[in-house]
Amino acid sequence: MENEASAKPNPTAELKLHRIYTKSSSFESANVTVPEIATAQPVIDLQVHANVYPQPQSENTHEVVLTLQVTAKHNGALLWQVQLQQAGRYALIGFTPETAKFVLNGFCMNQLYPYACAEISHLVNQGGFGMVYLQPIDFVQQYKEQQSMVSSASASTPSVEAMPTSVN
Repeated sequence: MENEASAKPNPTAELKLHRIYTKSSSFESANVTVPEIATAQPVIDLQVHANVYPQPQSENTHEVVLTLQVTAKHNGALLWQVQLQQAGRYALIGFTPETAKFVLNGFCMNQLYPYACAEISHLVNQGGFGMVYLQPIDFVQQYKEQQSMVSSASASTPSVEAMPTSVN
């Protein structure tokens, strides 16, 4: 009965958004002529990194940073490259550690992603290129898949305590 009660969400748990901001951004454009830009059908490469940093001033406050690196190439040549860190400061009160990780790595990343996409499109457009539309990413689903892979990997790999030992 106790395990059932602990599995239920805490009704008093609170997620507070303090702010969302661009932590850093950079735009690099290759030396391309105007006709090349107009006719280019670039191949877009998106690299995503998500990090959560607990803040030292408060045990409940976290800085969530979503880093996107987007590169556009045409015929193997670089057209442009953007690196952006979109961040948010969140306070989590009353969450279990597992639920807090899920909220920070799933829900908060989902909240930051549209801001990052809009900023990347703006930077590219200001660099003289067309609008960029990045495909949606479901960070909640990715986090669930990642946790499932971690748990299945740890279940298939015997721990040190479970390994047989022999004494000669």
